[in-house]
Amino acid sequence: MVPTFRLAVSSAPIVAKRLNRTILTIHGLLEQWAMETPDKIALQDSESSLTFAQWHRASEHLAGRLQTAGVEKGTLVGVQVGRTCGLPVAFTAISKAGARFLGLNPGWLSEDREMVFTRWNKRFILCWEGMEIDGWKASTLLPFGRSDINSPALSPQGSPRIDTFDEFYMNVTSGSTGLPKVAVTTHRELLINTASVCEDLELTGDDVLMSLFGVIGHPHEIFMRGLYLGATTVLEPSVYPRQHIHMISKHKVTFLMGLPPQLDALSRLASREDADVSSLRIVETGGMRVTERFLSAFKERTGEKVTPVWGSTETSGVVLIGDPGVVGYSSVAFGYSVQLRDESAVVEGNGRGELWIAGEGIVNRYLGERSDSSEILIDGWYRTGDIFTRRSGRLYFTGRRGGLIKASGLKVYPSEVELAILKHPSVRDVCVVGKDFPGRGEAPVAYVVLPGGVELTKHDLRNFLLDILEDFKMPRKYFFSNSLPRTASGKLDRARIARQDIAPDYRAELLRLDVDLVKLLNSRANIMERIDAGYNPNWVEEQINNAMGHNPGPLSDSSVREVIRSIMNNLGRG
Repeated sequence: MVPTFRLAVSSAPIVAKRLNRTILTIHGLLEQWAMETPDKIALQDSESSLTFAQWHRASEHLAGRLQTAGVEKGTLVGVQVGRTCGLPVAFTAISKAGARFLGLNPGWLSEDREMVFTRWNKRFILCWEGMEIDGWKASTLLPFGRSDINSPALSPQGSPRIDTFDEFYMNVTSGSTGLPKVAVTTHRELLINTASVCEDLELTGDDVLMSLFGVIGHPHEIFMRGLYLGATTVLEPSVYPRQHIHMISKHKVTFLMGLPPQLDALSRLASREDADVSSLRIVETGGMRVTERFLSAFKERTGEKVTPVWGSTETSGVVLIGDPGVVGYSSVAFGYSVQLRDESAVVEGNGRGELWIAGEGIVNRYLGERSDSSEILIDGWYRTGDIFTRRSGRLYFTGRRGGLIKASGLKVYPSEVELAILKHPSVRDVCVVGKDFPGRGEAPVAYVVLPGGVELTKHDLRNFLLDILEDFKMPRKYFFSNSLPRTASGKLDRARIARQDIAPDYRAELLRLDVDLVKLLNSRANIMERIDAGYNPNWVEEQINNAMGHNPGPLSDSSVREVIRSIMNNLGRG
């Protein structure tokens, strides 16, 4: 018997256990809840509130519109919609029509768009009100909005027969190649993964769920668990953590999921008088590296522990689940099994290897020109390309197989070096890649981002790492940048970093400084008003005069004076 981290178990009973059905579709699931709990709030955003019956009616109406427009079984429908009630309505409507759902990313390059969407002859775009579709080649555009959600049902006529094994969810991934490809996911695979994770996290229909994940990447994560459980899902299109906290407090959210930077930003506001996150009982994070610093900071600020998870497009969602507040992963989602392999041999006990996964939630093919899966999907196993270390029964993410660095003939995993650098209190972000040095071969180099106003020398950073990293893992060079390129889903774009040095994003830095200056001036005016001292505009003139003669920059004193005056004159306008 092949050793595994945890034995696989059939996932079919999980679905049947809660819903008493073994053959399900996404829209069929909605139909069941619309009959069983028609008046329960299913979807809630800042503008709309839908019961399960209303969600079903809106889904039927939109499916009817799609059919009238010419959408047939298997038709590709690209969707551009924010994190609103419109997203799950579009998802279930496309399921009802028997079509294929593909979330559109406005940030795709033209060649990427061709690979994943515009290359298909018959395609439709479903676009939410107020959003623009720009740069897409000729497609049939179907706008939809709040009116569709509130309209009487326009039921589809002669709906196609749809089976749980039919392909429905087209999920775009770059995998280990950095090139876009479409993983084909069936109704069953999506439901199996959702059921597995809900069971392992002990979620129930009484939970109120909210996700901060973006609609680009894995949009089903935003609402799919609520649909499976018959629970309430809260959606918030805003990217501002203050609004997220407001929605958590208002709707008594019990389950929250998000990327580490999103949760970190939210936790920084938890001490505000108007912030209340006491309803939370489970907080989940994944999608990128999870550090001890982040976990401890979130616990300190909010009193809640964050549960790390790991998943992928090819597994239809989360597979590895950790313990609250602890780095690493201690269990495998029900219905999946995993192995660590090194050069095709299974790593038993403690050790390091590439993660391989088997289970009924694994997709079985890709679409398009990047459809070759022979090196990724092998004999029922999915080869992830991710390197993990097992220590005392716990798995720790180490790095990507594709990003492996061979320094002096020894293996260096970029994420291992990145985690070490991130331990320095002055480092905000980092990316490590391999670079060839004439006469020396490949060695790691680090691109480091520091917070504004913080200084850190290469010498000091190297001294800090001496007691953490072995010599061959030490970066040969350090490049300090204002930002690092990221994909639309928030992950580091290592392909760009590997091809070219990262130029500082001066425009973003300039905007940040301008915003900080305006905030500072407005803050001072507000404080002066609170202490009944009034706001004396001559203070600005005094500060300018005091600064003259201490100006080390390229601008003249008179130029600085004019810039500040211009900012002051325009405060509050617009």
